Amino acid sequence: MINNVFERTVERGVKAGFIEIDYDNERVTYFCKQDFNTSYKNPEEKIRAAYLTELVLDYKYPKNRIDFEVKTKPDKDRIDIIVYEDDECKSPYLIIETKKDGISDNEFQEAIEQAFRYANYKRAPYAIVVAGITRTAFDTLGFKADERQKNVISDIPVKYGKAPKYKFKKGDENNELRVVFREDLINTLNKAQSTVWQSGKLAPTTAFDEVSKLLFCKLKDEKDTTKNSYYNFQIGTNETEEEVFDRVSKIYQEAIKDDPLVFKEGINLTPAIVYNVVEHLQQLYLTNIDLDTKGVAFELFMKDFFIGKMGQYFTPRPVVEFCTALLNPQKSDNIIDPSCGSGGFLLYAMDNVRKFVYDNYDEMEAWKHWHNFAVNNLYGIEINDQIARVCKMNMIIHDDGHSNIIGKDALEDFVQLQKFNKDFQEDFFDIVFSNPPFGASVKKKEVKYLDLTFTS
Repeated sequence: MINNVFERTVERGVKAGFIEIDYDNERVTYFCKQDFNTSYKNPEEKIRAAYLTELVLDYKYPKNRIDFEVKTKPDKDRIDIIVYEDDECKSPYLIIETKKDGISDNEFQEAIEQAFRYANYKRAPYAIVVAGITRTAFDTLGFKADERQKNVISDIPVKYGKAPKYKFKKGDENNELRVVFREDLINTLNKAQSTVWQSGKLAPTTAFDEVSKLLFCKLKDEKDTTKNSYYNFQIGTNETEEEVFDRVSKIYQEAIKDDPLVFKEGINLTPAIVYNVVEHLQQLYLTNIDLDTKGVAFELFMKDFFIGKMGQYFTPRPVVEFCTALLNPQKSDNIIDPSCGSGGFLLYAMDNVRKFVYDNYDEMEAWKHWHNFAVNNLYGIEINDQIARVCKMNMIIHDDGHSNIIGKDALEDFVQLQKFNKDFQEDFFDIVFSNPPFGASVKKKEVKYLDLTFTS
């Protein structure tokens, strides 16, 4: 069973006949300039096999001009993949350094230096570092030897052509964003989080907020980009960190104008950090990844971040599933979770309705029914404003229903809650889903309603 985008890509190479895999003995053979056989156990080898497939089938480089483990002098390191300009393989053209998916930003920078060392020695005009979905390509001859930013190119040329200004283009079969598997999405989200968190330089909630802002930008860009136009959430040829940061910031400012309840502050990250996150995310087609994949990936991402780094409590999935099955919410029900946290109960209610309508209506009608339900029938209250934003982001990822989530105390009088949403009123809701924070300790002086005097 294929579990990630790299395995899916390698299968194309196997079918085309220039890759052969012995799964019993965990060996792989490449049929290129020479027949090259090596172990297939190392995760890095799967990345090399996948990128070789792309080089031959997508970038149209002749396999007889591709070689592996070519020695360099004087250090005698070995180049993972080298593409030549000629059939005699005497004129190096492209140096490829492959690494396993999920390496750190520092490891990625080390791989860049490694690729440059090989490219400079071999006098190859192009180099690329491929670490799973994260990739950076360089024009290695057109700039000074120590340049590492202005010589970035959006992608390697196709068949000895010219490097494009931008790579990812909406509706372009050869340059569309990639729909990936759950494993790929989890790994990419973790890389983005690691880049932003900076090994603890930011508080966990702050780092999560910043990652969410950039995911918000990514989703908006995917939806707003018109057909046959280049996406804005990507790194173009010869673009600096500041240029990429400015373009992403513009997307963000437009997003918060359209939806000011999700985020109120600007992006509080350096251009270098934003640039690195764009490197990780730019290939993904988040909008088109199926909801179950996005849901599980984002849930695991949140749990790792909030349980691992903050000790936050999440209602166990089996409990949420049981409650949803017991109450069986329908598309006409108004549903509220007054202590919604990250939105688990609301999302399962939405998913229950989604599955029902797709089983009972045609596709277009079903889509309208469950989107209307998500926008008009799901409500949440969360006392922690940062966690409320997490819930909103979770809903957006799920496409969506975030507009009726408010960051308030659910025990406040309805009059107070209606200042934020007029629908928070008596006898409006049909189902109440909740796992209240029973362990919380609140003093009377902290909230006025605990000090009320009741008369019979």
